[in-house]
Amino acid sequence: MGLTEYECPACGGIMNFDAASQLLSCPYCDTKIKVDDYVAPRQEEQDKDAKADSNEWINEGNEWKPGETDGMVVYSCQSCGGEIVASENEGSLTCPFCSNNVVVKEKFSGDLRPDYVIPFKKSKQDAMSAYSGYVKGKLLLPGVFFAQNHIDKIRGIYIPYWLYDAKVSGDYDFSATKVRTWSDSDYNYTETSYYDVQRSGSEEFSNVPHDASKEMPDDLMESIEPFNFSEAVPFNGGYLAGFMANRYDIKAEDTQTHIVERMKHTVETDLRNSVSGYSTVNITSKQQNVNGLRHKYALYPVWLLNTSWNGKNFLFAMNGQTGKFVGNLPVSKGKATILYILSTIGFTILAIIVCLIIINS
Repeated sequence: MGLTEYECPACGGIMNFDAASQLLSCPYCDTKIKVDDYVAPRQEEQDKDAKADSNEWINEGNEWKPGETDGMVVYSCQSCGGEIVASENEGSLTCPFCSNNVVVKEKFSGDLRPDYVIPFKKSKQDAMSAYSGYVKGKLLLPGVFFAQNHIDKIRGIYIPYWLYDAKVSGDYDFSATKVRTWSDSDYNYTETSYYDVQRSGSEEFSNVPHDASKEMPDDLMESIEPFNFSEAVPFNGGYLAGFMANRYDIKAEDTQTHIVERMKHTVETDLRNSVSGYSTVNITSKQQNVNGLRHKYALYPVWLLNTSWNGKNFLFAMNGQTGKFVGNLPVSKGKATILYILSTIGFTILAIIVCLIIINS
């Protein structure tokens, strides 16, 4: 989750990854460079890396390259336990998951190097506009959710994911029936025919995702899916410049069972749906096999905003690739009470007017 600082070769300023242009951009002299073309000043060794084959990293066992983790530290939240990786020069930070202060825990080391990253395509301004549109017109929403300084706290963060590939095959036996009814002048008839049905098939799955963060609610992450993996690129720390990254705290082996069950369920559903034209269908036996199961580690882009109100946390998220925005909104009891009183007064006045019209007519 490399958040090494990228020094501008023109002026020496710190460059950030710009989602709009998909380039490393210097805010001081407007220099723009492709991520894969970046060559750090006075680092001849990086020139060799920049020209390396794009798949070379696959054979390196997901180990960090020398110098990639320099300047990276782990910030730990004492409230929710969330850990994020950022530059050691970041200064004071607030937790993107619960808005509490975070403190430096340790120098970054030991984690796996990501295989892929989907770069941010949506900017912070896009996220701020999406949030403003999301809360617009919500009359019962507490005022803090509309404050500009609150909206400014939206942060871009890369969320860790395990991605699974596998081929799942299934052999199924079904018992099925067809029911026919008819009547004559004397009786009602029902005829039931019984059938044994077999189905076999297999499906290949690629990049089935499971987030590797305990801090991110699963329902929230599923709500902002899907991410388009076709736009993923081999990991390069330059895409993370100017952003944070959530440190994975769920191991791949702890997600494998859930992912395999999702795959098996999909195959079973598809085979079951192929048995049509019957009144009833039931599974009598099945056998499933999983082959070629393997996983990759990727970082996906998310814009986050956390708000604390009345002792509760409200987390909003936007897919940093597609712009899909989700979140839960509270209701201000004070505003609801005022609206109820006003509506009651309005109804009373309307009733009085109607009565006066009737009396005078």
